[in-house]
Amino acid sequence: MFDIRIICDPADEPDITRALTVAFDCDPIERRPARDGYRVRLYTKAFHPDPTAPDTASDA
Repeated sequence: MFDIRIICDPADEPDITRALTVAFDCDPIERRPARDGYRVRLYTKAFHPDPTAPDTASDA
């Protein structure tokens, strides 16, 4: 498990959120305003995805 904090433009938030949830098993993503009053901060805890089991089927 590891923590992720991203500071981004609000317009980029949907794409970033989508990319995080595709790449990792994440807790809910928290959204907070950034100090500059324009950007947003996204926080989550992420877990490495379980590796897929190797395909042991053979075509031979």
